[in-house]
Amino acid sequence: MLMDKTNQKLAMYVCSSGTDLSRQRHAPLYGRLVAEEHLPATHREIVQRLGSPAASSTDIRAMQSRIPMHFRESSTAPLRKLSVDLIKTYKHINVVYYAKKKRRAQQTHCDDLSHKKERKLYNDGYDDDNHDYIIKHGEKFLDRYEIDSLIGKGSFGQVVKAFDHEEKCYVAIKIIKNKKPFLNQAQIEVRLLEMMNRADTENKYYIVRLKRHFMWRNHLCLVFELLSYNLYDLLRNTNFRGVSLNLTRKFAQQLCTALLFLSTPELSIIHCDLKPENILLCNPKRSAIKIVDFGSSCQLGQRIYQYIQSRFYRSPEVLLGIPYDLAIDMWSLGCILVECIRVNHLFSGCNEVDQMNKVVEVLGMPPKHLLDQAHKTRKFFDKLPSDGSYVLKKNHNGRKYKLPGTRKLHEVLGVETGGPGGRRSGEPGHSVSDYLKFKDLIFRMLEFDPKLRITPYYALQHNFFKRTSDESTNTINSVNSSPSVNLQDQLIHGMSAGRSQGGGDFRLV
Repeated sequence: MLMDKTNQKLAMYVCSSGTDLSRQRHAPLYGRLVAEEHLPATHREIVQRLGSPAASSTDIRAMQSRIPMHFRESSTAPLRKLSVDLIKTYKHINVVYYAKKKRRAQQTHCDDLSHKKERKLYNDGYDDDNHDYIIKHGEKFLDRYEIDSLIGKGSFGQVVKAFDHEEKCYVAIKIIKNKKPFLNQAQIEVRLLEMMNRADTENKYYIVRLKRHFMWRNHLCLVFELLSYNLYDLLRNTNFRGVSLNLTRKFAQQLCTALLFLSTPELSIIHCDLKPENILLCNPKRSAIKIVDFGSSCQLGQRIYQYIQSRFYRSPEVLLGIPYDLAIDMWSLGCILVECIRVNHLFSGCNEVDQMNKVVEVLGMPPKHLLDQAHKTRKFFDKLPSDGSYVLKKNHNGRKYKLPGTRKLHEVLGVETGGPGGRRSGEPGHSVSDYLKFKDLIFRMLEFDPKLRITPYYALQHNFFKRTSDESTNTINSVNSSPSVNLQDQLIHGMSAGRSQGGGDFRLV
């Protein structure tokens, strides 16, 4: 097994000392193996004549000359390689073996890459292996929308900036993955967006406008108005100062109005993924914003998923597995508004257990009646047999948490220090009184019990949105002249109609 057949034959040639075939048959095992190999007739003649006592030195030299030179070199003689140079032989075998193995691995890798490259095209070459449409700069959809650039990418698909040659303006096109589950969810998004657009014909409730939708090479495409960068990008570009309380107030007023609009009885839409990335500025130099991405949204009573909301903005009822309603968006809004002034997340858990612990640090323990009805309570809490009360599960992950309710929101917001880190100390509109109003609103938004959590209707009546100590920060006019006033009348009318007809899903309080 150590040598190929050629080397086995070479091992049977006797050395210049005249060792004959019969002597080789008494050699060690490897010698016997190679000695028993059948030799061609011409080679047997040489061996026999060299082994004959009558052979002269002249005959020996003459017959040796008939043996190829590389067979007669002592350093390459098979018997030498299998005896004196045995270790060297084994090392050489290893070198050859691993070199061959490496070449095979490289060839296999190249074949895999080549195969993957060939495999990467789907949908007649229009899609990649992730079922996303392959974006090409300058391509025209419907001979109307010319692709300019890729704006973003997500689990749903991609968003591109395109020029609408018919309306002579830029638009954003959301191109859904060419997969049935994504198509189904996107069709729900289209239905909800069309409902909102019909209910907001004047475009004044801070919801992104869907212009139209169409199919393009097996991809559902949603055409939206083109907006600016999102709130997340804005906050990350403030050198960790956050935005002012005045700008936060403007954002809060618009977002509360948007949630009030979504809560109207004819809509009853839960966004389910409200976060800074899904709040976009209309213009990079203005404070007007709009809510985008209704890809996870649903209507009240038509909940599809249990695992919703980004973790940092996930409400307690979703964490605990309690049936949820529109109040989950108000919880997310409370987290977002705190993030506006401090940049960092209020609750930044690395998993759901960590998230719940960080919520409890600030807000204390959830009420017992919520934990009694939640089917995921045991994931976070233990029930004491003595009195039936709950305590947080023992921490086994090495993290240290403060006692429930000891991380004070008062300090997190910097109520008495001019904001987080004292960064707004002395600035107009950032008095202790202003921060106290803000803190009170946040507390009401972050109420554990969704039935007691402040609604958009009452949030807009909060003192935080009324006249402040500084006239320049007065937002009462903008609030009172906002669409929310007329909308409130609609809400009250809708509530009365709903109750008279036996409807009980919508909450005003």
